[in-house]
Amino acid sequence: MKINNLEKLSFGLGGGVNAIKTDFFVWYLGAYYLTVLGLNPILTGTALLIALFVDAISDPLIGTVSDRIKSKFGRRHLFMSFSLLPISITYYMLFVPEPDWSENQIFLFFWLVIFAILTRFSVTLFDIPHRALAAEIPDTYEEKAEIMSMREGFQSIIALSHSFIILPLININGDDNWASVGAIGSVLMFVFGLISIIGTKSLIPNLYKWPESQKSKSSFVEIRKQLKFVYSNKTIILFLVGSIAIQLAWGLANSLTFLAQTQFWGLSALQIQDFIKIYFLSTLLSWFLVPRLVRSIEKRTILISSLFIIGLFQSIPFLAYKLGLAPQVGSDSLVIFLSFFIFITGTFSLISLMTRESMVPDIIDQVHKESNLRQDGTISALTSFCAKCMTGLGQFFSMFVLWMISFPARDIDATLEQKEMLAIFQGPIILLLFLIPIFIFTRYKLDRAKHKKIIEDLKT
Repeated sequence: MKINNLEKLSFGLGGGVNAIKTDFFVWYLGAYYLTVLGLNPILTGTALLIALFVDAISDPLIGTVSDRIKSKFGRRHLFMSFSLLPISITYYMLFVPEPDWSENQIFLFFWLVIFAILTRFSVTLFDIPHRALAAEIPDTYEEKAEIMSMREGFQSIIALSHSFIILPLININGDDNWASVGAIGSVLMFVFGLISIIGTKSLIPNLYKWPESQKSKSSFVEIRKQLKFVYSNKTIILFLVGSIAIQLAWGLANSLTFLAQTQFWGLSALQIQDFIKIYFLSTLLSWFLVPRLVRSIEKRTILISSLFIIGLFQSIPFLAYKLGLAPQVGSDSLVIFLSFFIFITGTFSLISLMTRESMVPDIIDQVHKESNLRQDGTISALTSFCAKCMTGLGQFFSMFVLWMISFPARDIDATLEQKEMLAIFQGPIILLLFLIPIFIFTRYKLDRAKHKKIIEDLKT
């Protein structure tokens, strides 16, 4: 299916809904609840893990229903439209817990649990249909990489723009401006979602429609049977396990980054803001490279190579520090030094993400051939859940690490040993963790030739 530039832009901006939520959840939420509100790190991590367990149930259900629903607004756009107001309200509530509750760990814990669940569920109502829409648009192995890299590129740029806007407002030693941070994110998510819905509604008549022959088979038993078929697919299982391993490692790294940059490297929020420019450059480069790489290199090879490079360059800054080769803590020269490594890891993390996302439509085509049903929403729920593992499992383990090293809350200074342990888990440990998904994806077998044969079989 061919889409025009306005539809591409509208579709891409829809990625901003998930991008803004994920940007805050991955980079700042842990620091906010730990250092500003004083919530115990184990309670913070447990709250986000509970929200992830809810996602494990809700994601496939939303994907399955969005595949089967019949509406004049389209099976995707209906869910996307209903999600926008709940997203804005529940996200904002994360930033305004009752003032007295900051002194009560249990009340604060339940506040985070409730609104983390509601925010993530509301974003899921938008994001899974949006991902499924992306899977339906392209046809070929290469086009799928192009459209998915476009989606992830937009998400990255919007997330970076969000960080660039809110960083001057962030103060980890006080809560004066955090409500403003929440209001900015809420408004932006609503606007981006609305633009995407309006700008892509012209695609609705051309999208795949659930077969009439299957409408009478929409009982719970039949849906469970179809879900079992999808999730017993060996390629899907391998992709799911490998992706969760990636998100666990990368989620741990990202969740500790803001604390490592401020507490270990001694950087200010304005110095960290300079890194946003580097991430912008890495986004543009990866956006340019991925479709071109996929034309000549198998997606599996690109992914595995990228993961190794990320782990290696994530480790080097701390090793340079221990060898006395890093610039002085808190200095502008340190910002320049770290910028090089951030550029490399940022570029290849996006290359790996875009490439891995482009594997999903290939898997959907394979399941379509085997089941005679195109279950874009059901399978797209996989990538939605995998992405949330970064803010669920990743955040839980990052909070567990902070608890394990007894990292202090609020305005208590950490010891040098605690700061170095923080940097170790944010650096060298990540390389070791990435070896797991590297091994898993060596077993991924759905390549260009196999996908071409699947498409040919579907057309006959």
